[in-house]
Amino acid sequence: MSQHTRYLIRLLAIVLIVYGGVELLLGIKSLWWTIRDFFYSSHITSLLTRLYYGGFIFFFNLVRPVAAILGGIGLFQQKKWGWIVSVAVCLVIFTLGFAGTINYAIASYLLRYVPLPPIPEGAQVVRYYSMIPNYITTLVSIVFVLLLNRKSVKQLFRH
Repeated sequence: MSQHTRYLIRLLAIVLIVYGGVELLLGIKSLWWTIRDFFYSSHITSLLTRLYYGGFIFFFNLVRPVAAILGGIGLFQQKKWGWIVSVAVCLVIFTLGFAGTINYAIASYLLRYVPLPPIPEGAQVVRYYSMIPNYITTLVSIVFVLLLNRKSVKQLFRH
């Protein structure tokens, strides 16, 4: 295989490892709150509700970043399982990002003519969250899937 393909694979692996590490660090607080609320919940919620939302928190903030890190490590070592995990992680990231983008577009369309009530004095300011990081992550993940499915990359992982 060409040296260019090996450099491409290593670059993708490093990006996946960094992405997983950053996502894991950003999700630590949510994981801690979920564990704390599961055992020391101050509000009345059913166990099923806590398990339902806790499962999503664990998937988004623990399973997905750890899978990205493991996929990146396997990809860096040029193991076949690393390629499979990396493609799967990138497809999951793309699917979730695309679904979130579609959800945002539908909600924005349906709520475009809803009149806003007057804001009272002393009201708290609500933060605005941009969808741009979601768009970038979604596009980068599908580019990674396309790059990982190039013929030259697939041939490297056939053994």
